[in-house]
Amino acid sequence: MHNVLISFILLFTYLSIFTPEVRASNAYYKVTHHYKIGDVFTINDGGLWHTAKILDIDTNAQSSTIHVLRYQPAADKPALKQLRALPISAYHSTIAHAKLAQKWQFIGHEVPLKPELKGYINYLKHNDFNKYAEVTNQKVDDLIFRANTLYTKGYALNQAAQYVQAIEAYHQAINIYPLYFEAMDNIGFAYMDMGDFNTAIDYFNQSLEIHPAGTTAQYYKGMCYINLEDYERAMATFKQGMESFPEQKQVFEEIYKKLKETTL
Repeated sequence: MHNVLISFILLFTYLSIFTPEVRASNAYYKVTHHYKIGDVFTINDGGLWHTAKILDIDTNAQSSTIHVLRYQPAADKPALKQLRALPISAYHSTIAHAKLAQKWQFIGHEVPLKPELKGYINYLKHNDFNKYAEVTNQKVDDLIFRANTLYTKGYALNQAAQYVQAIEAYHQAINIYPLYFEAMDNIGFAYMDMGDFNTAIDYFNQSLEIHPAGTTAQYYKGMCYINLEDYERAMATFKQGMESFPEQKQVFEEIYKKLKETTL
């Protein structure tokens, strides 16, 4: 009843592709204000020196955010030549442009190596898919095609009641495109078909986190609570659906009223 293949329409602009190099690409290397990718800064805080290397700079009309690689704090102020000996504490973090300008000390410049970009690339994959494709020298339409192929495979497996294999295919699609909420919904459906309603709820919640407008996830989350005979949470879920999706209010309200009548 719920195994409906949802159309997956993604509007992406085509990106210029650049040649991969051992270091970060020239297309990836840019200058914003007086900072550059690869600039290294340090600050003394609580008696320890905290050091960061700039990986990228996001600037808009309102603000500027600097993406950095952070090193383990050290007792002595590090020199640029000592940088590679410092352990890395975080492969991706952010520093406000204003904070960097006010307090951090510049100690040199070293263009990030590709292994140093892995945390930032993972961040892009989950937050800026266009730029992720650009930085990793991939085409968005190729990635989406691969994700859709796996989604279709998962759907066919689910139709054949091969739920575990279907879930694996959906996971592979999500690994390519982490914001593929339709695949998350279908994992939820597969767990519903297996009678595991608690796990299904987890996936519907994940779907709603990345796609708050997901009426499908909200509705079937409520249906899972009904199957678990947790009518209080079911009513709360359908009531939230009424409030969050006024254009679909009647669908949620119908179940909500029935539950209210049943529990009185």
